[in-house]
Amino acid sequence: MKRTRSNLSRNLWALVWTLVVVLQLWDHFRDKPAAPTPEPDGHFVTLVNARLVDDANNDGDSFKITHDGGEQVLRLYFVDCPEKRQYKLVEGRLKDQAGYFGGLSIPQTLNVGLEAKSFTETRLREQRFTVQTRWERVYDSERVYAVVLFEDGEDLAAKLVKAGLCRIHTKGTMMPDGQREFDFEARLRTFEKEARAAQRGAWGKPKRAAAKPKT
Repeated sequence: MKRTRSNLSRNLWALVWTLVVVLQLWDHFRDKPAAPTPEPDGHFVTLVNARLVDDANNDGDSFKITHDGGEQVLRLYFVDCPEKRQYKLVEGRLKDQAGYFGGLSIPQTLNVGLEAKSFTETRLREQRFTVQTRWERVYDSERVYAVVLFEDGEDLAAKLVKAGLCRIHTKGTMMPDGQREFDFEARLRTFEKEARAAQRGAWGKPKRAAAKPKT
């Protein structure tokens, strides 16, 4: 009788510990709600220990990171990289992006979008960077505008412009170092002019032949 009770007690404790372990594993792996995005107050804050997160929606100017406060999807100020895939909602934007670079085909424009995605992800994986944001939302999405600075002092938006992988086209901002929006955009225009002259990125793609006038 005593042995039966002892076995029952051990089995009960084993069941309890198994349940505790299962609950801990469930809590660790379950999808937890994202922390609420703070309201913008006009001041830049630094997202500490920012790291790139692999995500199917990442592209050249918009990507997910993890930081000490959780996860966040960022959208760069000032620049717009071409789309990396074609679907109904972006057809008009793709045409505008193709035209911006002097008349690329849609497949060429999509290839530039993929190059921009690779460019951004490579640098965010291989170089240390700092993210600063004012928690300004991109329309009503989960994304927030941000500035990404590398240890060489250069902004990711500037690197993309120099590589010829984006157009200067979206919301701007006063920079965290106090540089005025107009002045920073003027610098980007200078970088773009240099990239175009050097035929970098999209600027070096062969353009479609102009249509001949009908006779």
